[in-house]
Amino acid sequence: MSTFILDMGSGNTARNDPAIIKQMIDLIDLVDTAEHEVILKWQLFTDAPPNIPMTHEAFDFAYHYASKYGFETTSSVFDIESMRFLMGYDVPFVKIACRPELYGLAKYSTVPVYVSSSGSLVDIPDAIVMACIPKYPATIKEYEDRFTVEDLNIVSDHTVGWGLYLKYQPAIIEKHFVHERRADNPDAGPFAVDAKMLRMVL
Repeated sequence: MSTFILDMGSGNTARNDPAIIKQMIDLIDLVDTAEHEVILKWQLFTDAPPNIPMTHEAFDFAYHYASKYGFETTSSVFDIESMRFLMGYDVPFVKIACRPELYGLAKYSTVPVYVSSSGSLVDIPDAIVMACIPKYPATIKEYEDRFTVEDLNIVSDHTVGWGLYLKYQPAIIEKHFVHERRADNPDAGPFAVDAKMLRMVL
């Protein structure tokens, strides 16, 4: 069994629209076979132009709607305000992106911390470190050149498709998920999977 952490994006993807959030979660539920653990992870930040922040109201809706299906929900955080907001929820962990300048946010977490790293030292006690190539898309070769097989057991996967997963069968894999492809959504590139692709591995 693997744990699939589905990166649901920010306001770029769901547009802070409850109907779109519902559609995204419904699609995941339709293909989920319960053979693997599925955790939904959004992105919370206050200001990152041209990206659209996810509102607190939208996250709250997503959190409670997903719980109806039994999905745990959490988020990546990109600033202290977002961390403090997220800590008001019962989340399994908090995610910190592959940006060493953000690693200091970990000290404000009251839950386990998952952190993406491109190979640099992560000085966060007890953190779960995810092998990550911060490139969209990245290639399997770039992951293999940078990381050991052991490293690739916990991975934030920015490659196209499921080749990395099928080759290494990681225990924990993070992958972007979208309900549709939109040219104006930077989170919907070829590195993201849709429901049809998700069905292949769940």
